[in-house]
Amino acid sequence: MHDDSIQAVVEELLHVRHSRLAYDGDIELQSVEQAYKIQDALVDKLGENSVGWKIGCTSKMAQEMSSTDEPFYGRMMAATTFNSPALVNFEMFFAPIVEPEIAFRFGRDLVPRKSPYGTEDIVDAVEQMYPAIEIVDCRYAVGWPIGILPTVADNGVHAAFIIGPEIANWRTVDRPKIPVTAEVDGKFVTDGVGANALDDPLNALVWLANSCSARGHSIRSGEIVTTGNTVTAPIFAAPGNSVLASFGGLGEVQVSFR
Repeated sequence: MHDDSIQAVVEELLHVRHSRLAYDGDIELQSVEQAYKIQDALVDKLGENSVGWKIGCTSKMAQEMSSTDEPFYGRMMAATTFNSPALVNFEMFFAPIVEPEIAFRFGRDLVPRKSPYGTEDIVDAVEQMYPAIEIVDCRYAVGWPIGILPTVADNGVHAAFIIGPEIANWRTVDRPKIPVTAEVDGKFVTDGVGANALDDPLNALVWLANSCSARGHSIRSGEIVTTGNTVTAPIFAAPGNSVLASFGGLGEVQVSFR
C-alpha cells in the first residue's frame, strides 16, 4: 500500500467521525504494519490530546471475535475519557461494546530501546491501578465482528474510556484472581477474572511496552493504559442502558447511555 493509498483510508476514517456515516469501503491491507501506519496517520490527523493507550484482544473471547491470536494497541483521547459514574451520549457511537477492564497509570517514561522490557521494568514504572471500562465501536458498515487489520487501522476501534477509583497498594493485589461481574440495567449479564487479560494484566503492559518500543513509540509518565476485556461475553450497549462493572472489593465503574 502506497502512501497515497494510506492517506485515502485515513481521510475516509476521518470522514466517518465527522459525518456519522459508517465506512462502507474496502480496506485492502497486507500486514499489521500497514494497519499501524494508518493508525499513526489517523491519530496525527485527529489532532486530539492523547491520555494513553488501549490494548485489545488480550482475552480468548476477543481474539476469536477478531480472528487473531495476538493483542493490538490504540490511543485513548482526553475528549472521550470520563470519570465514573459517566453519562455519555449514545449518538457518539455506531455499535458500542462495553468492556470491563483493568487500567494502570505510568509514573515514568518507557522509551524505545534495544533490550526488551520485562515485568520488573513495568512494575517499577507503574504508579496506580484502576478498575475501568473501555467502549469500543464498529465504524464499519459491515458491522461486528471486525478483522484485526481494519481494527488496528481505526485506532484499535477505541471509542471511550471510563476510569474508576484508584486501587490502593496495587502491587499486593492478586491481579489474575480479580473477580469481575457486569450488570446491564441492574441485571447480571456476564463475568470474568483478571486472568482473562493475557493471564495477568501486567503481561499486557509488558507486551505494549515492547510493541511500542519496536515501532519507535514511548509510553510517557502520566499516561493511562487499559489492558483489555476481562469478561467472557461481549456487552452490546443500547440507548438508555446503564452498565455497572464490579471488580470484587476493588471498586465499581458505571457508564450510562442517554
